Amino acid sequence: MIEQLNKKKKLSLIVGWAIFVLINLIVILTTLMVKTANPNSGIEPWSGKAFLNAFLFLLNKVYLDNFLKQPAILLGLLTFIGYLILGRGLRQSIIGLLKTMIGFLLLTIGSGTLVGLARPVFNGISKLGGSVVPLDPYFSLASGTSFFSVAKETIGFSSDYTSIISYAFLLGFFVNILMVAAKKITNTNSLMITGHVMLQQAAVVATIFYAILFRDMRVFDGTISAGEQIGLIAISGVFLGVYWATASTATIKGTNQVTQNAGFAIGHQQMLAIAATYKLGRFFGNKEDSAENKKLPNYLKIFEDNIFTQTVIILVLFAILFIILLFVDSSKVIEKDLIKFTTQYAVWNTTFGGANFVLNIFGGSLKIVAALLAIITGVRMFITELQQSFHGISEKLIPGAVVAVDVAAVYGFSINSVTFGFISGVIGQFIAVGLIIAISRIPGNNFVYITVPLFITLFFNSGSLGVYANASGGWKAAMLLPGIIGFLEVIIISFATKAVSAGFDNSALVSPVATGFIGMADWNLFFGALMWISSYNYILAWILVITSIFGLLALGLIVDNGSQTKQTFLQKIFNIKPKLIN
Repeated sequence: MIEQLNKKKKLSLIVGWAIFVLINLIVILTTLMVKTANPNSGIEPWSGKAFLNAFLFLLNKVYLDNFLKQPAILLGLLTFIGYLILGRGLRQSIIGLLKTMIGFLLLTIGSGTLVGLARPVFNGISKLGGSVVPLDPYFSLASGTSFFSVAKETIGFSSDYTSIISYAFLLGFFVNILMVAAKKITNTNSLMITGHVMLQQAAVVATIFYAILFRDMRVFDGTISAGEQIGLIAISGVFLGVYWATASTATIKGTNQVTQNAGFAIGHQQMLAIAATYKLGRFFGNKEDSAENKKLPNYLKIFEDNIFTQTVIILVLFAILFIILLFVDSSKVIEKDLIKFTTQYAVWNTTFGGANFVLNIFGGSLKIVAALLAIITGVRMFITELQQSFHGISEKLIPGAVVAVDVAAVYGFSINSVTFGFISGVIGQFIAVGLIIAISRIPGNNFVYITVPLFITLFFNSGSLGVYANASGGWKAAMLLPGIIGFLEVIIISFATKAVSAGFDNSALVSPVATGFIGMADWNLFFGALMWISSYNYILAWILVITSIFGLLALGLIVDNGSQTKQTFLQKIFNIKPKLIN
């Protein structure tokens, strides 16, 4: 019986490949006949040049333009193929394909709405001598996709190149698998499966690396070659894969402490910061004096509601920005009837058609929250399918790997410390925002952007740091460390975003942070410092990026991965004694 099933599977596979090859041959032969039938083509019938043209047509027009350059189709097909490999059957594979494609299209709808509303306001502020960059991973994802989707008009691309982000994401995942498969050499055994986080990071790395590695910021000529596109995907994918494997592995020890050895790692936006916070916590307090022994007032718990807090922060942010624009020159913002916005801000008239501009500011802010929810829903929809496909395949390739999951998985183990970290982070980051605003008002300022952290950055970033600070240093560490780190984050990223945008100033090119930056600890501190320094010279940028990759590899050989049987050579050099298992 089993042999018969295996024979049927092999026969189906052979038939499938035969049909695939036949379709390709038909396309090539049809192209040959069309090309040679045209007397003006200048191609000799059935010549080597004719066959080459037909093959290039198949590659460029059939596969690249219709599949490999279309992220929704590309990711949908990957889910479809993955489900077939896992034996899910044709019906489930088709459903997975459709969910993946629809989820990605929902992401693009949300991104388009968010960028359409936010960009004119940020552009208006930038004309006053300062720019505002919201710190939020979904704003950043929208900014990255917008950067590559408008590249066909501004950077010289021949078509929409948002697929660069997808390729970087996929290559990074493959590198992560290789790192874990070679754990005896790399000492990394954690596999990222938090796809929405991975996609956000792929968008940031691809756009920022394009800006700092493939363009001398002093000579932006607005073109990019096919070789540079391949190089961009390669360096972005390798960086992401090494970061995912190493940084998530670095969270295992602290996560086991928080969860009483639950046996998973964290795969989020602040993995290096989590590991550092866990190490530093003991210098700020006593872990026995835990935040979980403290009683919190009920009124603080309202800020745990995602939608409420996001709405408040975004409404306050855009209300302040519009007040500034109105105060400077109201005629450029509001029509003479004092009801509608001018042409520049006309998109803000559409939420509540015919309503007063004040009500439309409120409505537009709600629309931005709705766009964020659309992005989140779309990302979760297609990432859920991809995760199941990828996780199933990886289990076949590297069984027993530690999975790196969303940081929210630890919140139930240390509820109060999340709130302590959130409060601390809000205070620290907004003190830094105030300082940055003061610096931005210095006459002739050309070195800083005003960065404003939004809810996801404040809650999931600072809240998670509070959990790990509490695990090693109690409530005092949870109240101090997230605020200190948050303060440093905002200061560094405010300088870094301005530096990386310098090459795009006074040109038609779109800045990679035009409508937002990812805003989490690893990306503000470590990656932020990298992009800040690298923005001034692309040769230095290549040196620093490659050094960072090797630095991450070295970190993997230093950390305790939780399942070691012997010390690595770097652990011996630094006299680090991991907990070994027999």
